[in-house]
Amino acid sequence: MSTTQKLRNVISLVDFVPAELRENKTWKIVYYVKCPIDSKLKRKQNRVRPLKSITERRKLARKMVLEVNRKLERGWNPLLNESEIRGFVKFSDAVRLFLERTKKEVKNQDKRVDTLRSYKSFLNNITNYLEDIKEQEMFVIKFKDDLVRDFLDVVYYDRDNSARTRNNYLNFIKTFSDWLIRHKYISQNPTTRIELIPEKTKEREIIPDGTLSEIFSYLQKEKANYFVLCLIGYYCLVRRTEITKLKVSDIILKNGVIYVNKNVSKNKKSMPVTIPDVLIPFLVEHLKKAQMGDFVFSEDYLPGAVQLAPKKISDEWVKVRSVLKLPKKYQWYSLKDTGITNMLKVGVPTIAVRDQARHHSIIQTEAYTPKEILKANIDIKSVKI
Repeated sequence: MSTTQKLRNVISLVDFVPAELRENKTWKIVYYVKCPIDSKLKRKQNRVRPLKSITERRKLARKMVLEVNRKLERGWNPLLNESEIRGFVKFSDAVRLFLERTKKEVKNQDKRVDTLRSYKSFLNNITNYLEDIKEQEMFVIKFKDDLVRDFLDVVYYDRDNSARTRNNYLNFIKTFSDWLIRHKYISQNPTTRIELIPEKTKEREIIPDGTLSEIFSYLQKEKANYFVLCLIGYYCLVRRTEITKLKVSDIILKNGVIYVNKNVSKNKKSMPVTIPDVLIPFLVEHLKKAQMGDFVFSEDYLPGAVQLAPKKISDEWVKVRSVLKLPKKYQWYSLKDTGITNMLKVGVPTIAVRDQARHHSIIQTEAYTPKEILKANIDIKSVKI
């Protein structure tokens, strides 16, 4: 390897070259700092003001050199403004800190376990992309709109993902970038000028009555504890993550309700949901040996001291779907959607269904109304104009 090549390799590992005084026609303090964009050393200089005494001027210059070098050693870079003082941190290190703090928030119940899981997934894919384009060692300050736009194009066009998936990535990057701004890694959100793209209207996949009976018959015979969990999703319209947080003490059988505490609920509001009579016997059997402080579902979907991971519910559903050879369009969440639709179909008032599902408005509930029960308005039907 040539001397020049060796020098280049050394320089590539250097973040700065210390300041020194140069006494030319104009006295200058000269030093070099690494540019975060191209990783090349850039020259910077500060002028030393003239003084009548050369000795005093040199004293001033030495103080300036010391001050600049102290700042450089602490990570200061004049190419960064005050709102980007951590811009020279590696992107991978910022990701690590972000996930560590998210774990802490999950532990304190400020964020959900599912949130952490999705954050990890998003960041893992972004990190893999950076490896593909040979930028795995890049500084955070290079996380700019061009890079984000290129990544989203890969997600949508090259990987042929849906508009919804691409938009989910964009929304996450907005959240992550806001965190980077708050902690002074970057000064501008790179997603500001990147827009969401139109998505197809979500079509709710309702499970037909015959298929639902087939699923429940199989579960009751082969997976009794998981069957009870699915019944809670279908009849009580409790969400997957909420179910994993339910304690035995939240199920008040004598009153026929499940109390979904604000610490459990997705909308952070405490509300009761009704347990239909048909579900009561299954819950009595499921909870007969449980302690009040147990989670309703733990290992093997039995009551226990350890909280069930939400992902296990979905993974188990995939196994069931495979055994019964059902199409992928029937997700675990289809149980809740089907429960809402079937309640409306048999005439349960929309307001009652809204409260059971804990929707924020009746409009949200009405979106589940099946077409076959829609009826014409009598007054308009007979109008003569």
